[in-house]
Amino acid sequence: MTSKLSSSVDSAPAHALLQEAPLRGLIAAKVPTGITAQGRKGHFVVEIRFGDGLALLANAHDEVRSFAALSTVATFLARLGCHQFQVDTTSFEPGLVRPAQPERSAAMKAGRLPKAVIPQSKP
Repeated sequence: MTSKLSSSVDSAPAHALLQEAPLRGLIAAKVPTGITAQGRKGHFVVEIRFGDGLALLANAHDEVRSFAALSTVATFLARLGCHQFQVDTTSFEPGLVRPAQPERSAAMKAGRLPKAVIPQSKP
């Protein structure tokens, strides 16, 4: 199980970090006492409670994983076997997870981005 302390989660106190694979096993074993999607500035993070303990979902780089939309959190947790969780929007502020990319937007509008290649099936 991967766990690490994080000290910069939108000015939140340090929490243990938990990656997807260990969380999947803990959910299957019904260990978490609660899972909450916590709203932040422009995104959501997943908070996992274990009795008095607390962990945040981490990405593969041991950084707090953020989700741009609540529907993505729901889809992700359902895939892990968690079909019920709480949502706390107390600190949520609408916004973008990533900064705007005006160059990419202009290229898309001008049709200068590469087209996706769709594999052709053989008859």
